Amino acid sequence: MPTEAHTSVIQEVMTFAKDAGFTPELANLISEVVSTESISWSASDSLRIHESKCSWRKHYPVLSFMVSGHLHCEYDRLSGLLGLPPCCKSQWGRITKKLEETVTDLAEWSCGQVRSEIVNRGDSKRWMASFDGFYLTRGHYSNNSSATLHDYVSGKVAWFAHRTKRGSGHNWCGTSAGAETDMLDDLLGKAKDAGFVIGELVCDKDTSSNATFCRHFPEGMVTYCSNHTTKNFHKALEKVKRHNCEVNGKTICTEF
Repeated sequence: MPTEAHTSVIQEVMTFAKDAGFTPELANLISEVVSTESISWSASDSLRIHESKCSWRKHYPVLSFMVSGHLHCEYDRLSGLLGLPPCCKSQWGRITKKLEETVTDLAEWSCGQVRSEIVNRGDSKRWMASFDGFYLTRGHYSNNSSATLHDYVSGKVAWFAHRTKRGSGHNWCGTSAGAETDMLDDLLGKAKDAGFVIGELVCDKDTSSNATFCRHFPEGMVTYCSNHTTKNFHKALEKVKRHNCEVNGKTICTEF
């Protein structure tokens, strides 16, 4: 059974998280990870606190950085400047492993709630969704990439996927662009298996994504995201700007 000191620490964590405006789920997540990192089993199998080595206050900044998607190198660089508690790379890795399963379960629960909302408002058979992929490090050969399928009405995430080339969860060996299409195929398959019919998908202007969507929902419609369309239009203007054109035998400078 937890000691009185251990119970006091967990209560303090929960109170702090509630005052900070965290959801009950995130507050439980923080307290669970902190308590796991802060305790160990004694010879009599009773829990005891490592007050000198670890406390929830020490790990709170680390968890904040992790939840925000930052890497250890960023925390290591800023901890000295901001006076934050130090955290070595191996310790960061241990906390990440303990955090991963709980965060995944929390994300799955949250997505399930969103899907229930869609079904309850009667949109599951004519659902309007949006899709996009993103990368931990930008580039054609990024080692980690993720993608989300959103409910367009609420903006909430209904399904998510992740591809990585490294670690125990290694599940991809192609390019970043290929990973995005593969994740879209995966997410559309999950939506279809759950009985959802996507009537319209908002995504970037990617021909492979278009073909993937039409394979799952041939009666659906693809709408190109205005943000991506505007960005591509500006890229086209940049190409025009870099090349002079000729009109009636005269060279016209396009610099502006």
